[in-house]
Amino acid sequence: MLELSSVAVEKPWGGTRLKSFFPQKDLPSDRLGELWLVSTVGGERCHSKVTGGDFSGLTLRECLLRNPEEILGQNLAQQLPAGDFPLLFKWIDACEDLSVQVHPDDSLAQKLGLGENGKEESWLILDAEPGAAVRAGFSSGWDMTRLVEAVTAGADISESLQRYPVQKGDLLHIPPGTVHSIGGGVLLAEIQQPSDVTFRIYDGETLGLDGQPRELHLDMAVKTSATGSLHYCEEKELPRNVWHQRVNPVAYQITELHGEWNGPVPLPSEECSIFTCLSGEASLDTGIVGGQEVLRAGDVRLILPGTTSLSLKTAGEGWFAVFSPRSGLVDP
Repeated sequence: MLELSSVAVEKPWGGTRLKSFFPQKDLPSDRLGELWLVSTVGGERCHSKVTGGDFSGLTLRECLLRNPEEILGQNLAQQLPAGDFPLLFKWIDACEDLSVQVHPDDSLAQKLGLGENGKEESWLILDAEPGAAVRAGFSSGWDMTRLVEAVTAGADISESLQRYPVQKGDLLHIPPGTVHSIGGGVLLAEIQQPSDVTFRIYDGETLGLDGQPRELHLDMAVKTSATGSLHYCEEKELPRNVWHQRVNPVAYQITELHGEWNGPVPLPSEECSIFTCLSGEASLDTGIVGGQEVLRAGDVRLILPGTTSLSLKTAGEGWFAVFSPRSGLVDP
């Protein structure tokens, strides 16, 4: 089990709420839009570092280059490019509305020379201000052609996407090719394929951190096509005190616990997984001497292959998740 450092990513729409969960000394004073908690995406600055044990001080990519099977498991190690981790996990604080955007699937990303992976993603809503919402998927009568034409003409696109009011505990799954936007006032955790490719379609009055308008990618957006169904799962529909799965993504699996628990954590036996506390507090026990620790909201552990004795005892109500990459579905 590895503990990793987080990477701060400033965004023009970011806020300050992440600081209450991640009290690192080097966090920006404001406009903290994202914290990447498990990452080998982008340049070395964006790579997670191991903070203890035999790998302490190494980036996750360096660990994977040295001993991929120990970190990933044999199947994934044989499928993935050297040094790559199959997921990117982050928290997002949307103080203001994000752009209207879309991501490519694997095939389009490869065709355009943008890497091996497209971007399938899922949002777990951690908090939302009253009236906050996200938008995803086209409203009736809209499609990509009409949206791009409207943006180019400066026409109103406020009704182009479906609107979903959100609250803590909701989950939305966003397949590649799904046009979407996270609204202001939403705090969420995002699990996704390891890609940072975004095609921005509309950005409103938002300016970049340099004070200049951000680039749009309309010519790229029209090349995308939806490759799956949008899923919106409300908190009120949740089972309690049991590990469960609400969605069935292609590139990964999400197993959640809402409520209380005292027992083993369901983990894949031969591959790695990400374990995280999204709210609440719990004791985590690896079954070895000195292998007990307390986890709180925002804490993440990378679980290594072969870990079968991990157990969890919650301190009251909580929300916990296991993110497992799906082997056999990653292009070599």
